[in-house]
Amino acid sequence: MHKLLRFYNQNRIKVWGIILAIIFIIMLVQVLNNIAKQEMQNNSISEEETASNVVSYRNESQTIIEGGSIPKQYREEFGNIIDRFYTYCINHEPDKAYELLAPDVKEELYPTKEQFKKLYYEDKFEGDKQYSFQSWTKSSEDIYIYQVKIFDNMLLTGKSNEEYVEDFVTIVPEEDTFKLNINKYIGKKQVNKKQSNDMITAEVSIVDIYLDYKIYTFEIKNNVKDPILLDARRKNKTIYLKDKNGNKIEAFTHELAKKDLTIKSNETKNIKIKFNSVYNNQNDIMSINFIDIVNQKEYEKNGKIQANLLKIEL
Repeated sequence: MHKLLRFYNQNRIKVWGIILAIIFIIMLVQVLNNIAKQEMQNNSISEEETASNVVSYRNESQTIIEGGSIPKQYREEFGNIIDRFYTYCINHEPDKAYELLAPDVKEELYPTKEQFKKLYYEDKFEGDKQYSFQSWTKSSEDIYIYQVKIFDNMLLTGKSNEEYVEDFVTIVPEEDTFKLNINKYIGKKQVNKKQSNDMITAEVSIVDIYLDYKIYTFEIKNNVKDPILLDARRKNKTIYLKDKNGNKIEAFTHELAKKDLTIKSNETKNIKIKFNSVYNNQNDIMSINFIDIVNQKEYEKNGKIQANLLKIEL
């Protein structure tokens, strides 16, 4: 024992050096083992689940309606823009959120920041809110739609996130970046189709597509000397879309006043007509049909006069 103590006293620096070296080697081995285990776990993640060298927004990218997922090259960018928009909203910075909106939704729904604040932001983000989002569907035209849920801060209110306001947002390309369409607005599409009969010439220029309906913009020209009724409303489905399966999709003509459907002599009139068309992934609308066009004067004299038809092939 005396010899051990003497040896330790004479070589204590070397002894402690050896001890520390052993501890360092043991720790290094443990660190390397942990790294190896992590690499094995990462390698177990499929290529489809890995976007570049990040895996964030993987769960949010799993599409609800049709399965599958957002392409891995877009997940991070799409998730980031949705996060930025709704973080600005819940932090009560609507001016910054407005800058992330796409030009079409600004033109169609929110031409000014004040309208955006009044019609969208104020109604949904009063108080302390939270949000979540999930990929909803992707169309064959590369339209990406997300479902968003906006709910009260659960930690402050004690409420569950089952009570929420729902919205659907669409990611759209804008120059070298992406922007958002919100409030179930999916986007605008050019149509530019024209057709004529003996009474009118009708051109449909664009369609604004929402999740639950479509709004077509028409330019209608009266070709005769008397006023024309675009729809005499003598029965249902006298203005409708027709899809490739022969289904008729009715217009919301009850939202139009008689004056909206009246085209004066030699007048050219712009009119928007909404159709009860739920968005799907197929562009299967084949035609727009008007089947009860009448001369207004003749109709007021004799309500049983024969109607004129007009079909615009799409």
